[in-house]
Amino acid sequence: MMGPSSDARPSLVLIGEPLVSRDAVQLKFISSVARALASSFRVSIATTYVTPEVRDRLEALGVPVIAPDSDHYWINRLLKHAGLRTESTLWTEAWIRESLFGRNRKLLARLLEGHRFDFVVNTTNTSALRSDVWWIQGPPLHVTLESMLSRDGRSSRPLWFLCRLVQWFDDQTTERLYSSGKIAVAASNYVREFYEQSGMEVRATIYNLSDLSGFRPLPRDGEPPYVLAYIGKETEIDTLFRLASAGIRVVGFGGKLVPGIRPDQLRDAIDFRGRVDHDLLVSLYSGAEFTVFPFTNEPFGYVPVESMACGTPVLTYGKEGPAETVVNGETGWLVHSREEFVRKASALWHGFDRLRFSAKAVWRAAQFRPETQARVLINLLLNPDGISEGSGRSPSAWAPELTRSASH
Repeated sequence: MMGPSSDARPSLVLIGEPLVSRDAVQLKFISSVARALASSFRVSIATTYVTPEVRDRLEALGVPVIAPDSDHYWINRLLKHAGLRTESTLWTEAWIRESLFGRNRKLLARLLEGHRFDFVVNTTNTSALRSDVWWIQGPPLHVTLESMLSRDGRSSRPLWFLCRLVQWFDDQTTERLYSSGKIAVAASNYVREFYEQSGMEVRATIYNLSDLSGFRPLPRDGEPPYVLAYIGKETEIDTLFRLASAGIRVVGFGGKLVPGIRPDQLRDAIDFRGRVDHDLLVSLYSGAEFTVFPFTNEPFGYVPVESMACGTPVLTYGKEGPAETVVNGETGWLVHSREEFVRKASALWHGFDRLRFSAKAVWRAAQFRPETQARVLINLLLNPDGISEGSGRSPSAWAPELTRSASH
């Protein structure tokens, strides 16, 4: 039982995915949420896995962490010794633990015994714990697998069977997650509509609370012209190779490569910088002619928002999360096929008025800052009947002129 406190704020625990490193996307997200909610709640984080360095970082921010002392992820213990453990492998094992055995929710229930919180917000797809809000971050695993198979042109019977098996487990887990939460919200309209098509009620869209405070336009340092690309598990690598073959200088960054892709393979065509620190990333965004973001499946997408915050327009696909953040013709360009992507990138590479996009890009990114999005979640928690159906569905109320222009 938590001891008495003179702090009048209600207490809240965020249920998070496994946290493996200080530069992991999950840490970026959960720490940003914790900071944004701190003005209204005493926030703690509960997770089934956290490394000591991540725990120290969160507690240095004043956020208590509730997590097991021992490592329950035995597959990733083996992968760690082989140097293969990543944020993605931890998430995959978390999915297996919950979908097949229900271990995550049981572990978290034990960890939270003796604690009392006024509110529980579950931000995971891998722990079906009772909560006030289930904040859905993305579609189920089988959707990602299918997009990867489609990208690689794989259609073998065993892989098809694997996707159907994963989908069956996904359906069971999703039903437990939905029934365990009093209210469901989604991290983008794309995610919201995906689950609504399954008959679920999703009360609001609350975009990922991305901390953009360190992303800002910097003077360009005179480096030869380039376009910037994030390279990760959801990136269409072949599209980037086609850009390079078209004579476009592509600078890439990222620490989560698709299995089977080695950095030296990338460097044959791309100036691949690997994992970069925050200051260098801001400099790379600011110096790029534009950012390219060809993806297979992306429920929200930090890269387009970060790029726009640095005043750099984004070329990406007009679907899923990025179609909700990038405004076509105003803060970047939305295309609908690989062929169109390459054609548009080639045309832009030969010249466009970058300054015309910069101010609007910065302004657009600001609409997704944590304090803006946090207000919706805070109001929903403190006044659950006060949010009408459909609220939070789009930031169009913040950017009517940009939204109108996007439709032309």
